[in-house]
Amino acid sequence: MLSVASVRSASGAANYFAKDDFKDNYYTADGSAEQSAWGGEGAGALGLEGEVSKQAFEEILGGTLPSGEGVAQVENRRNGVDLTFSAPKSVSLMAYVAGDKRVLSANMAAVQKTMAWVEKNLAEGRKDVEGRKVPVQTGNLVYALFQHDTSRALDPQAHVHAVVANLTQMPDGKWQALHADKIWSSNTTIGAVYHAYLRAGLEKLGYSVELKGKHGTFEIAGVPKAVIDAFSQRREAILEKAAELGIVSAKGRDGITTNTRDPKLNVDDRDGLLKGWIDKAAALGFDGRGLLASAEARSGLSAVDSRLDRGFRAVGEAIAGARDLVGGFLRPHDPLVDSGLARVTQSPATARSQLAVASAVRILSEREAAFNVHLLAKTALDLGLKGVTIDTVEQRIGQLVENRQLIPGVARAGDKGVSMVTTQEALRTEESILKAVEVGAGRAAPIVPAADAPTRLQAAADRPLNAGQLAAATLILSSDDRTVTVQGVAGAGKSTMLQAVARVAASEGGQILGLAFQNKMVADLSEGAGIKSQTIASFVLANERFVTERDTPRFEAAQAKFAGAMLVVDETSMVSSDDMLKLHRITEALGVDKLVLVGDRQQLSSIDAGKSFAMIQAAGGTMARMDENIRQRTDMLRTVAALANVGKAGEAMKVLGDNVHESASAPETAADMWLALPGGDREATAVFASGRESRAIINQRIQDGLAAEGTVRGEGIHLTVYERVNLTREELRYASTYQPGQTLDVGRGGAQDIGLEKGRYDVTRVMPNGKVELSDGRRKIRFDPQKLSPTEKRDRLELTHKKDLHVREGDRVRWTANDKPRDLHNAALARVLTVDANGVTVETAGQQRLTLDLGDPMLSRLDLAYALNMHMAQGITTDKAITVMDSHERNLSNQRLFNVGVTRVRDELTMVVDNREKLERQLDLNPGNKTSALETVGRLDIDGKKGSPPPVKFDPGPIDGINFADHPDMLADLPPVPDGPIAPAAAATKASDLKAPPDLKPDKGDLLPPLPERSLGLDL
Repeated sequence: MLSVASVRSASGAANYFAKDDFKDNYYTADGSAEQSAWGGEGAGALGLEGEVSKQAFEEILGGTLPSGEGVAQVENRRNGVDLTFSAPKSVSLMAYVAGDKRVLSANMAAVQKTMAWVEKNLAEGRKDVEGRKVPVQTGNLVYALFQHDTSRALDPQAHVHAVVANLTQMPDGKWQALHADKIWSSNTTIGAVYHAYLRAGLEKLGYSVELKGKHGTFEIAGVPKAVIDAFSQRREAILEKAAELGIVSAKGRDGITTNTRDPKLNVDDRDGLLKGWIDKAAALGFDGRGLLASAEARSGLSAVDSRLDRGFRAVGEAIAGARDLVGGFLRPHDPLVDSGLARVTQSPATARSQLAVASAVRILSEREAAFNVHLLAKTALDLGLKGVTIDTVEQRIGQLVENRQLIPGVARAGDKGVSMVTTQEALRTEESILKAVEVGAGRAAPIVPAADAPTRLQAAADRPLNAGQLAAATLILSSDDRTVTVQGVAGAGKSTMLQAVARVAASEGGQILGLAFQNKMVADLSEGAGIKSQTIASFVLANERFVTERDTPRFEAAQAKFAGAMLVVDETSMVSSDDMLKLHRITEALGVDKLVLVGDRQQLSSIDAGKSFAMIQAAGGTMARMDENIRQRTDMLRTVAALANVGKAGEAMKVLGDNVHESASAPETAADMWLALPGGDREATAVFASGRESRAIINQRIQDGLAAEGTVRGEGIHLTVYERVNLTREELRYASTYQPGQTLDVGRGGAQDIGLEKGRYDVTRVMPNGKVELSDGRRKIRFDPQKLSPTEKRDRLELTHKKDLHVREGDRVRWTANDKPRDLHNAALARVLTVDANGVTVETAGQQRLTLDLGDPMLSRLDLAYALNMHMAQGITTDKAITVMDSHERNLSNQRLFNVGVTRVRDELTMVVDNREKLERQLDLNPGNKTSALETVGRLDIDGKKGSPPPVKFDPGPIDGINFADHPDMLADLPPVPDGPIAPAAAATKASDLKAPPDLKPDKGDLLPPLPERSLGLDL
C-alpha cells in the first residue's frame, strides 16, 4: 500500500526520521546497521549519498543546499512529500515471524525501482511562459529512504518512507521548488508500480501471491487470513471507533484514522517485541517455516540444493512455459497481441505483458476514447500477471504506439514523450459520426415552413415559449438537415419546447419517437413532452440488424414503420459515441427523416466512451441554443446554476454560503437532516448523492429513522438482492475479478465461448490455475475466463454481489432491472404498500398496484430509493434538495456532477460536504470531461483548449421584416468552422428561412467554449 502526505515541519521530520538514536528498526534490507539512505539524481548532483544525517536532512527539507544556497525561501513554504510504501501484512509476517530477511531486500528493491520511475516520469518544476506557470519535466528528485518495521499499534509492519524534498534542478541547471502535483495525483499509479515490482521480487524468491484488492494489492499465498487479521490491531481499533460513532462509510473511517493517529511508540526492548510477535503467531498455529522452506526450494536457495534439483526445476519451468505457450495459442484471437512465430519466441514475461497491455487498452477504451499512458500502464499492472512490471509494460506500450495500434496525442508543453493515446477504433467511430451528420445535410423534409413555425408553436404550447424555446422548436420543425442539435442549459424548459414540437408534428401527420438513456428519463419524456418513448438501448437492440440486413420482410416492416419519422433523443450528453454512431446508421438505413439531439453538454456525459454530443456541436452541427434558465425561482439558485453551468463550482459554493454544511460523516448528516424535516417537506425534498457508498448509507439511515418513528411499519421481509458490480467486459476475462459469493448472470443467447447457457450462476471458488467454479444449484461448472473472446460484445454477462435488504411497509424502492411485460423498469420508483404471506405489494410510479410473490425474481432486483445518484437525478426537477458530495471521491467530485446536483432544484438547496475548502478546490480542478479521439490528436477543439479563433460576423439577412444589419446587438459573433481533416458536419438550415421573435437577443453572459453554430446565425 502507498500513502502520500505532506511534510509539515522540516525539523519535526528530521527528529522523527533521522534522529541519531532511532530504534524503530529491527531488520534492515541487508541486515546491516544502515537505517537510511539518500536517493535520486538530484541528491547525487548535490553530493548527498549514504546514510542520512539529521542536520543535512533538516537543511534539505528547509530548502538549503549543501553549498548554503537557499531555494524557494518563502513564507509557508512546502517542505516536501512523504511517500510511505507499506508491504502487505503477509510479507511482514514472513520477515519478522518466519525470519526471511530476503523479503525485506525485495521490498527495498521494489521501493528503489519505484522511486526511480517516479523520478523519471513525475518530477517537475515550473517556468514562466507568457505570464503563465508551465510544468516542465526535470527527471530529478532529492529524497531520503527510511526503513521501519512496526505499525502505530506495534504490529509487524515493514514499510519504507521515501521523503521527497521540495527541490528539483531545472534543465538550465537552476535549483527551484518541486512541482509535486503529478506525484500527488499519481498516487495509485505509484502504488501499482510498487506492488508489481514487489510481486515480481517475491515470485523470484519462490513465493506465490494472491491479488486481494485494487491497485494490485496482494498477500503471500499460504499465510492464513486469521493470522493477518490478528496482526492488524490498528485497523481493528479504527473499526471499533467507527462503530462507536455510528460511522459506516470508508471516508468516515479515514477521518477516524487521521484524528486518532497517535505518535508511534518507541520500544526499548526490540528483542522482546520480536519474541512477542513469534509467540502470538505460534498461538494461532503459524510459524511460517514450512512456507519459507517451500519458497526457498522453489527459488533454488535451499541449503540442500543440488545440480539435480536445479535440473528438475529447469525442466519444470520449461514445461510450465510450454503450457503457457500452448494455452496462448488456444485463446481467442487478440488483435493487440502478437501471434505466430512472434509469440513462439517470446519470454513468458513478455507474453504476459502483451496480454496485460491489450486488456488494459480494452478496459479503458470501454469508458474513454483516449487515456493517459500512465493510467494505461497502471491498469495493466493491476491485473497482477506474473513477472509483469512497469518496464515490460512500458516497452509494450511503446511497440503499440510505434505500430500505430495506439495513436499518440498532441504533446503538452514541457512533456517528454507521449502522455495521451487513443485507438484506431475510437478515431474511426468519431470520424464516422461527423461524416453521418455531414451526409444528412439537406436530406430531411421540413415539417412546416420556418415562417409559419413560431405562430403554430405558440398556439400548440400550454404556456408561451420564450425566445430560446421558440427558436429551438422552429429549427426542429423547419430544418432540412437530418441531424439537428438543441443545446439547452439545465432548467431551460426543453420538455415544454418538445411538447409543442410534438403537437405541431402530429397535426401534420408526422410520427415522433423519443429516446433516452434510462427508463426514468423515458418516463419523464413521455409524461413531460407527451412523446411516446423508449430507451436508446432497446431501440438499438431491436433495429441495429437493419444497418446490414436488407431485402427481408423484417427490414421492410421496420422501414415502413420509421420512414419519415422523427427521433428525439433527450439528455443526449449521456449518449456514448458507439450508440451515437448506431443511431445515425439506423436512421439512415430505415429512412428516418430527422434525428433531433437535445441536451446540455455541460451536464453528465456518457458512462461509456466518447462525448459525441459536444463533438457534433464543436464540429459545426446544425443547432440552436436555449440559455435561459426558467427552473430556479430564487436569485441565489439562479446565480448558483449560472456559475455551475460555466464550470465555476467553487464560486457557486461560496454563493450558497451557510447552505453548505461540513461534516466528517456527510452521508449520515444528510440523512439526519432529511429525517428532521416535517412530513410535507420530506415529500418535497430529494436527496442526491455523488457516490454509490454515500447513497447506500443515506438509504439505510433514513430507513432506520423512519422505522424508529413508525413511518415505515411492520416486521417486513429480508430479501436477498443482487447488486451489479461495476466492471468492464474485459475485466470479466480475469479470474482475479471473481469472488466467492458473487453471482454471474448470463443473458439471452448465453456465453458460447465458455459454454454457459442463459441463467444465474453462483461463484463458489476461484482456482489457483485461473479457472472459476460456478454452481447453478444442480451442478458445478468450471470455466476459464480467458476463453471469453476479447473482441466479442454481444454476449450479456453481468457480475453481481448479494446483499440483504430489509423492506417494510411504506418503504420507497427502485428497480435495478427490467420486467417490461409488467411495466417495471430499471431505475423506476415504487412504494411498498404491504408485506405478508402472499408477497410484497407495491405501487409503481404510474399508480399501478402489483403483488409480487415471495419467489418473484424482481424482488431480487430492487433497492431503497430515499437517495438517488446523480445519473438518476439528471432530468429530475424538485422543489428542495439535499446534495451530498465528498472531496475524497476524486472522480465523482467534478463540475458536471456538481452542475446536476445544484440545478435540479427550484426553491431551496442544502449541500453536505466532508470538507468545504478541499471540495471547492477539487471541483475547480476537475471539470469531469470525457475524452475525444479527434480532440486528443489535435484535429478538433471541443472543450476550448486551444483558445477561441478570431470571431466573424454572420449576416442572416432579413427575417420576418427584421433587418439584422440594423440591429447589430442581435447578432452573435460566430467563430469559423475548425480547419482540419474532418469536414464540417453540414450546411445548416438557412437563417433566412427562420422567423425570429423581435425580442430575441444573444446571451452576453455565455462563457461556454465557443461553438461554431451555423443554424440561425444567432446566439439563442
